[in-house]
Amino acid sequence: MASNQQAEPRIEIGSVMRDTETGRIGIVQRSPEGPIRLHALSSDNHWEPDPDDLRPLNQTEMLSARVAVANFWSRKRV
Repeated sequence: MASNQQAEPRIEIGSVMRDTETGRIGIVQRSPEGPIRLHALSSDNHWEPDPDDLRPLNQTEMLSARVAVANFWSRKRV
């Protein structure tokens, strides 16, 4: 692999990924051998993205997503 090429991100069940086509973030629910399905972090929505459009979150994005989910659920309890 050339030094300017990046390794393909591993798509694992349970990992949190960004769908670059839609900008949405979700949890991987299906393996790469079948259709990949992402489940939204703070709702029951799910969708089947193109695997080429998925990328893992960096640490800042992961923290932001966790705060957004915590805020969502804290407002939901009211």
